[in-house]
Amino acid sequence: MAGGATKYRHFNRSSAHRQALLRNLVTSLFTHESIKTTWPKAKEAQRLAEKLITLGKKNTNATRLRAQQIFYQPLDQINTLFTTLRARYLDRPGGYTRVLRIEPLNKHHDQAPSAILELVDGPKDMRFHMTAKTLVKERASEEGIRDMTAKNVMKVTRFRKGGEAELEKEVRRMEGINEDEEAREEAREVGLAHSPPCFSSLGF
Repeated sequence: MAGGATKYRHFNRSSAHRQALLRNLVTSLFTHESIKTTWPKAKEAQRLAEKLITLGKKNTNATRLRAQQIFYQPLDQINTLFTTLRARYLDRPGGYTRVLRIEPLNKHHDQAPSAILELVDGPKDMRFHMTAKTLVKERASEEGIRDMTAKNVMKVTRFRKGGEAELEKEVRRMEGINEDEEAREEAREVGLAHSPPCFSSLGF
């Protein structure tokens, strides 16, 4: 409809500055697989990242040329997009990225709402690691695994290659971390129990 509101966030910037900002965020996302920024910027960068991955799945000369025009470091990101990420998301119908709210990054000034923008099913998938941590805790409890946790397990493993096996591997890794922490805590308590009394605590 003519005169309607534009369906994106302007960020109080010119068009060129806004595009440069989003290109920079997306380039960082494809380099590190996870970035922290403000919530509005994460949501806008998410839209561009999803379009780029769709281009990568098509894998034509035209889509490669279009992707090169977006990335600030095309020589590094093009190879990642059209090989690693294309293979990862080839059978996934959508939802290649995820935005998670976190505490404000700038707590002492504007306290702007912040978020993590990440690529799903990757090595830095936070929900995958959080689900594994929850499984460790609930398997050790008497109540067992909750329905919500079971749904999250299905979500994080559904399109991930070898998802269930990878999740069990992460669970075992976290169980080992918990055992090491418990062992260190017991050793510390034993050390305190056998340590000589402090003269200051006895009033000397």
